[in-house]
Amino acid sequence: MTSGQLQRRLGLTSAVSITVGAVIGSGIFLKPLQVAQSLPSEGFIYLLWIGLGLVCLCGAFAYAELGAMFPEAGGQYAFLREAWGRLPAFLYGWTFFWVINAGTIAALAIAFADYFLPMFGIDMAAEKEHPHFKLVVASSMILLLALVNHFGVALGALLQNITTIAKIGSLGLLVLGGVFLVGGGGGSGEAKVFTPDASAATTLTISGLVTAFLGIFWAYEGWYQLPFNAAELKDPQRSLPRGLILGMLILIVTYTAVNAMYLHKVPFMEMRSIPKGLDQRVPFLTVERVFSTGIANYLTLFVAISVFGSANPNFLSSPRAFYAMGKDRLVPAFLTRISPRWGTPVAAIWAQAACAVLIISALQGFHDVTAFVVFAGFLFYGLTVAAVYRLRQLRPLQKRPYRCTGYPFTPALFILVAVGFVVALLTDPAEQKNALWGVSILASGVPAYWLLNRRGTAHT
Repeated sequence: MTSGQLQRRLGLTSAVSITVGAVIGSGIFLKPLQVAQSLPSEGFIYLLWIGLGLVCLCGAFAYAELGAMFPEAGGQYAFLREAWGRLPAFLYGWTFFWVINAGTIAALAIAFADYFLPMFGIDMAAEKEHPHFKLVVASSMILLLALVNHFGVALGALLQNITTIAKIGSLGLLVLGGVFLVGGGGGSGEAKVFTPDASAATTLTISGLVTAFLGIFWAYEGWYQLPFNAAELKDPQRSLPRGLILGMLILIVTYTAVNAMYLHKVPFMEMRSIPKGLDQRVPFLTVERVFSTGIANYLTLFVAISVFGSANPNFLSSPRAFYAMGKDRLVPAFLTRISPRWGTPVAAIWAQAACAVLIISALQGFHDVTAFVVFAGFLFYGLTVAAVYRLRQLRPLQKRPYRCTGYPFTPALFILVAVGFVVALLTDPAEQKNALWGVSILASGVPAYWLLNRRGTAHT
């Protein structure tokens, strides 16, 4: 079977676009209500959205050093292999395939269907009980994105650039409209007295912090995607660190500004009065009060487009990890298949699409899938950031085109938060089930690694 090579076609604009576009999706629309109701005051909302964004930026500093050192396909998988060996790297790839990447795609596809179907008058209450159209639309989104990325990294990058510009532009328009326009859909309701929903927190608790962390980390999920495309960047030693860091700074500013507009138009006490589960209510009211009810009715279309663009990097970037694993003979060799014509890892793209469709069929709840993904991800994010320390000991003389900003403090901060977050999820009664599922899938990778090597399956 003839196989081609990955091609270096992506510049700095695409690098920033992948970082930003991979992150902005459903989180900034569906998680602010959950965050607000889990915290006792408005100040904590700003503190956590900015603070956890800076924590992710600390992680990006470390990933930037590693990516500049190893500008090859595979990203995080390659970093773990170089620092900790083949087994930890394989366990990451195993968990990434079954949980982190496929789960992210599945969650975004579910969110896409939830926002897309109401535009056609579909009864979403009936779909919640017996999802038919929902499964078809979510699966179709996945297959369409797989098809786009099958036909070349340039086409996938073009889609990414367009959707990212549209998302940033629209969110920027919302913020600027809120600053300069008099709302078209009624006042913000600040003079009214609101009764908090029964689920709204009155004090700061560990459980509330876990819920807020889950929501915010999901909103920032995807910040690590760019290094997977290192082998397709024109100048990876320069564009990879810049793309990661500039992208994260854009995200922190954007999320802070959008949350400020939410709280300006839908005050904190009003947010606390919105019933649990009506996550789309906050952005709807904000758009209605900035512009008009008519424009707010189009919010579902915008969120659907945003989610669609956010899922694209999971095909544009992530399958490169399975390509790298195949080259290391840690997965069946067919995953190394590169289209001679299009220069894309076609087998890995379609294998990941199939896995995501299976997850949609098994886990149809948006929250369960997102919690599942965030827990599994942070197990390995902390280990990857720790690779900066290990590689500075093992390879002190290796060239580092970019050195982690704030070392050794910034990676230590990220690791501390990651470890604390994972432990909190494992001990929190509400989230423990999803965390234990993640541990189970991780543990199943150990016998899988042994079988693949013993039977020689990975070498066929």
